[in-house]
Amino acid sequence: MSRFATVLAEQDDDPIANREALQALAFQQCAIGMALLDKEGRWLDVNDEFCRMLGMPRGALLKRSYDELTVAEDIPASNREKQRLLSGQSDTVDLEKRYLRVDGTIIWVRIRASIVRDHPDLGTVLVTQARDVTEERSTREALEQHRSSLDLALAGADLGLWHWLVRAREVRFDRRASRILGYRPDEVDNRDQGIFSLCHPDDQPRLQEQLQVQLSGASQGLDLVIRLRRRSGGYMWLLLRGRVTERDMHDRPIQVSGTLMDVTKWKELEARLTRLAGTDELTGLLNRRAGVAALDEAISASQRQGRMLSMLLLDIDRFKAINDSLGHDVGDQVLAAVGSYLCENKRTRDQAIRWGGEEFAIILRDTDADGAMAQAARLFDGIAGLADQVIELERLTASLGVVTLRPGEGSRDLMKRADALMYRAKNAGRARIEADH
Repeated sequence: MSRFATVLAEQDDDPIANREALQALAFQQCAIGMALLDKEGRWLDVNDEFCRMLGMPRGALLKRSYDELTVAEDIPASNREKQRLLSGQSDTVDLEKRYLRVDGTIIWVRIRASIVRDHPDLGTVLVTQARDVTEERSTREALEQHRSSLDLALAGADLGLWHWLVRAREVRFDRRASRILGYRPDEVDNRDQGIFSLCHPDDQPRLQEQLQVQLSGASQGLDLVIRLRRRSGGYMWLLLRGRVTERDMHDRPIQVSGTLMDVTKWKELEARLTRLAGTDELTGLLNRRAGVAALDEAISASQRQGRMLSMLLLDIDRFKAINDSLGHDVGDQVLAAVGSYLCENKRTRDQAIRWGGEEFAIILRDTDADGAMAQAARLFDGIAGLADQVIELERLTASLGVVTLRPGEGSRDLMKRADALMYRAKNAGRARIEADH
């Protein structure tokens, strides 16, 4: 026969006795710690779980005072809550406190205490429910420490957090991410389409594509640099990283989370370094490497759009003699003057290049052979007038070769023809223009 049945059988079918027996059994067998105290804080009774928590048999525990089992630092707060019950300020109080176990270890216990007044046998009784939350506290403190460390790391790296709630179609930024964008958290439109509207139009397809890749599981992580609009206007460059962090029971993505970092300064530096890498230091024009890339792009656009394209290549006449007789400083002045003139007098759509040494080139977009010849003549006359800018020079001329792109022609062949025409001009006496009519 079970203990439950035995207790009932002993009550001679007395309903009141049965009820009291059930209450006593429930008290003793309760899965959480239970204790009864008088208004002075003396133990009246404790159940098995309460004894187990403190590692003491019931008889020994009842001989100890309430304060003896409480860590000294927690006694004042515990007594204040007890007084709230006794004074009638509250019928129930909740607190967490530390108990001393018999083996000297300390446990954290979450307590809910209530009061029973005017009990016929016991008078005022404090009823306490207690649950050991030591492990829970330890986990919570570890999480708090981890969160603090994460917050410190995120703050130090100036990272913000974002979360895409796939089913809710919302994107949420934490306060750091909002601050990076210049918004208050309540100012951000959390709808995913609202977030996409902040994205630069040129970057929206890449962002949507990469997010879909994450949802499909084809990639383990998102790593993307895009532009988002600031609250103050204009766009900033952001590095977005993330991955799927939650899935449902069918392995379908529920949430994608990640970080964002302002990389605007990095992108500006990158652009500056790219410009420097493609810029001739003396003249400020494109250098040959950047010039070849620009010519390739111009030819591709011309062939794709069916537009005309021409190019001129010029060489400063007798430049070696200038260097030899007047010195390299004067030679550099001549190169800088020609570079500045070409930059200031070319058309906006054209690109000027220092091809190498004393050679310069200009890519003439949307320009046929006649238009190219007209531009060459204008620049030819202007270069002759630069002699006045260099005191030591009496005369400055250049030899030019002018070519127009032929169907199916690439940059190598176009440059080869321009070079041949330029040298034909030099061999014909210099200070002249040769074109492929």
